Amino acid sequence: MKFLGYNKVLCLSPHPDDVEYSMSGTIIKYSDTQFDIVTLTHGGVFDKTNDNSRKNEVSDFWLGVDNVSLKFGLDDSFKCMDEAAWINYIETNYLTDHQAILLTNEHDSHFEHRLVSSFGYALTRIKSVSLIEYMSPSTQRMWQPNLFVDIKNQYSQKKLRLKSFVSQKNRSYFQDEQIKGFHTEFQCSKKGMTLVEQFNIKQEFKCKYHFLQNLGLSVKYLEIIVI
Repeated sequence: MKFLGYNKVLCLSPHPDDVEYSMSGTIIKYSDTQFDIVTLTHGGVFDKTNDNSRKNEVSDFWLGVDNVSLKFGLDDSFKCMDEAAWINYIETNYLTDHQAILLTNEHDSHFEHRLVSSFGYALTRIKSVSLIEYMSPSTQRMWQPNLFVDIKNQYSQKKLRLKSFVSQKNRSYFQDEQIKGFHTEFQCSKKGMTLVEQFNIKQEFKCKYHFLQNLGLSVKYLEIIVI
C-alpha cells in the first residue's frame, strides 16, 4: 500500500528519534511508498546526548525496512545557521522529486520542532508538494489532527525498534505507559482503532484527496480521515 497514494515523500526529523517515535508505524505500514528521512541535527542545543552515537541508533532502528532511505544533516545543532540558511540547505541537498514533506508542527513545546515547522511553506513555494505535520511527544493540545493512521498491526514492531534509542531510555516518553498513551486517541478508540499515529494535512497536491482542489476547497475544510 501507498501512503495517501504517494510514491516518494521527504520526512524532516529535527533530531534523531523524532520521525521514528512519531510516525514509524505509518512508514512500516505503507511499504509501497519511499520515505526519505533526513535527521537534520545530531541532537538538541541543550541535549547532553547529542553525539554521533545517536546516528547509529537511527540506523539500527530502521534495519530491515526496505522503503526507507536515511540521510543525516549537520553534526551540529540548529544554532549553526539561521532559518533562511536551513531552508536553502534542505532545498539544495534533500528536496528533489518528492510529492510530500512531513515535518513537526507549530504547536509544539520544543522550540526546535517549531523551527522546523516554520520551514514548510517556504520549501513548497515553488514546488507542487503536499505538506503534512506529524504529532510528536511534545505537541500541545491546540494542535488539531485531521488524519489518523491505524498502526495496531505495526505497534509491537515499532515499540521493539524504539529500544534502539538507548541514549533516550530514561526519558519519560520512552517508558511503556507513555508510549502507549502517545498512540491512544479517544475518538479513534471508540471506532476500534486502539493504536494510531496522528497527522495534519496542511497543504495537499496530487494525493488521493486532490478532488478538494477541483472543488475549490481548502485543506482546512478536510474531514477527519482514518486510514
